[in-house]
Formats: sequence, C-alpha cells, structure tokens
Amino acid sequence: MAGLDPSGLAAVIRRVYPGVLARLLAFTGAIADAEDAVQHAVLRALSTWPRDGLPQSPEAWLVTTACNAHRDGRRRSRRTDHHTDAVLRLAQLSPWTRIAVAEPDVLRSWKDELLRLLFACCHPALEVGESAALALATVVGLSVDEIARAFVVAPRTMEQRLTRARQRLRERGDPEGTTPEHARVRIAAVLRTIHLLFNEGYWSGDDDAPIRADLCRLAIGLARSLCEAFPDHPEAAGLLALLLLHDARRDARLDADGEPVPLPQQDRSRWDRAAIAAATALLERALAAGAPGAFQIEAAIAAVHCRARDADATQWDEIADLYALLERERPTPAVRVHRAFALAQAQGPARGLELLARGDLEADAHPSVHLVRGVLLAEIGETDAAVDSLERAAACSRNAHERRQIEHRIARLRRPAAT
Repeated sequence: MAGLDPSGLAAVIRRVYPGVLARLLAFTGAIADAEDAVQHAVLRALSTWPRDGLPQSPEAWLVTTACNAHRDGRRRSRRTDHHTDAVLRLAQLSPWTRIAVAEPDVLRSWKDELLRLLFACCHPALEVGESAALALATVVGLSVDEIARAFVVAPRTMEQRLTRARQRLRERGDPEGTTPEHARVRIAAVLRTIHLLFNEGYWSGDDDAPIRADLCRLAIGLARSLCEAFPDHPEAAGLLALLLLHDARRDARLDADGEPVPLPQQDRSRWDRAAIAAATALLERALAAGAPGAFQIEAAIAAVHCRARDADATQWDEIADLYALLERERPTPAVRVHRAFALAQAQGPARGLELLARGDLEADAHPSVHLVRGVLLAEIGETDAAVDSLERAAACSRNAHERRQIEHRIARLRRPAAT
C-alpha cells in the first residue's frame, strides 16, 4: 500500500493510537515514558510507511517500534534512579482501582483499557479541567486545536496549559489518590473528559465532517465502561444517558447534502426511539438515587426534547427550570446562554435578553452568547443590533457549516421587506 496519502496515514495512526498507548503504559509503567515512546514510533511510521507501505497490523508495528525505542532509551541513559512519573500503574493511584485489582469480579468490569488510561491521566495534582485536557491529548490523541475548541480558548493558550500540566505531573512524582477526595476528583475529571470528547464528535470543528461519529462512539463506549465499573455512581449513569439521548438523533441531524438540520426542523421519525427509551430508563434509575448532578440534569433536558412529538410540543417551561438547576451545579457562560434561550422560548425573547444582559455574563464569555443574542434581538425587531451580534457569532463559528447558517440568517435580516 505504498503511496498512502498523508490524510489516510493520519487516520490509520489516529485509529490505533489509544490502544498503542495503553500497551506502552503497561510496558513502561509511566505515562510520560509511554507517550515519548509512542511519539517516536509515530514519527518512524510517518517516514517509513509512505515508502514501504502500510504494515499488515499497524497497531502491532507501532507497539513493537515503541517498545524498542523505550528499551534503547533506557540503555542509552543508563538511569540508576528508578523514580517513576507522577502517573503510575493504576493500582497505585486510586482506592477504586485498588478495589478493582483486589476483586476479580470488579476487575473484569474494567475491560476498557482506554478507561484505565483516562484514570491514569486524571491525577489529583491537576485540576479537573487540566486532567481532562491532558487525557484528551494523551489518551484520545485529539489535536491542540480540537482541545482548545472544547475548552473555548485559543490554541496557544491550550498548548501552554498542556505543557504546564505535564510539567506539574513530572514535578510531583508522588502516586497520590489514596483518599476519597482524590477519588472524587479523579472520577469527576474522567466524566468531564468523556463529555468533552463526545461534544467534539457531536458538533466538530472539522469543516468536512461536522459530525464525527467515531468520536461519539468512542465516548459512548467509555461511558458504558465507566458505568460497568461504577454501577452505583449516578453521575456516570447520567452521563451515559445524556450521550445516548443526543446520539439517538444522529440520523436526523444532517440533510441529504450533508448540511446540519436544526433541532426544530429535524424529521423525528428518524430518531432512534429504542435508544431514547433505554436512555430514559437509565436516567430514571440514576435520579432515583436522589442526588441529581449536572450530567443527570443535562440528560433530563435532553429527555424533554426527545419526548416532544414535534417542535411545537416542546415543554420550554420545564427546560428553562432545568437549566436554572443546571446553572447552580455548573455556573458557566454556556449554561447561562442555553437557559436564556429556553426562557425566551417559554416566556418571550425579552426575558431571554434580560438574562443575557446580567452583568456577570461578558459578551465574549462564550461564542454562543452572540448567536443567541442576535436571534432574540431579531425576534423583537432590533435588526441592526441583531445583525451586529450575528456577525460576531459568524466570526467565531465552530465550522463552515455553522458559519453558513449564521450568514443565511444575516442575509434574511438584511433583505428588504416585501411591500
């Protein structure tokens, strides 16, 4: 298969990268060493595969090359200090994984090696956001640009964050994670990582693929494994329910030309009703625990959308109330914007604009602020202000498809009214 084009080569490497990294972590015992060895193997692949063709098993080739690179590196350095990296074998890091190693029945539930890697990256020395970013880069192999989009920051800022996170892990060096608080931080970071991964697949920054089904499937698989490992954790169940509810609408989200179809215009007969029923049942079991967290609330919002027979039947009052609860759990600009839109649908655009105008929400706090403000301003006849907000939204749109939709909206506003 000589002459493999760069994009095809990158796709192959990206597909097998997590499995290769997992095997190198088991081989080296330190994620920093594993990552260095895999990067060496990837560079070798990029230089040799276009010339020699794709190996029969790209994953096995990369694992072998990486293991050899690690051995060679150890021989060259002749290190006598066996100080390990801050992220060590999982059995040393978390009381939950200690239980998993001790109990064969639980151990069998940890069948997803990628989930092991996520827990390895989510070290108590890091904040939840830092752990999630590091895991997306190290375990999933997302680019800096993709991770930056997920966190709504500039790529340069994200690159600096990742560098600092890796440095902090190297400096700490102690295998923390032995207290319930550390365990709580660890699973919170894993949940956020899976959520961010799904979001990048659900609405990608890739102009050629606005929906990345591969990333959505990976996130759902990880969420399933997490639920199997921790069946009594209601937020793990809430996250899985949320992802399944969103994914159930996948077939209706693009038209025949590959253009996105907004939720109100989607053909609901194409929604996966069996998946919606299963996700709703999972959510109800989680809520029965009586400790609704952010992912359970978000799943409840998705369930309200999914049970509406058409757009006009959507219960916006209930959705607005749920977003108010969600904002208490997760007080972020994105949640405020969604709450404002729901409130506008329930009680009129003026109420939504009032919520957006609150002093604690800056205009540039989140790209969707401009979009929702522009839509609501148009509804009350403030055309010039609406166009200004929508132009700002177009400038920071996630992909070309979103930008075109916003530009079409602007064009309709600028079109002279028929006389």
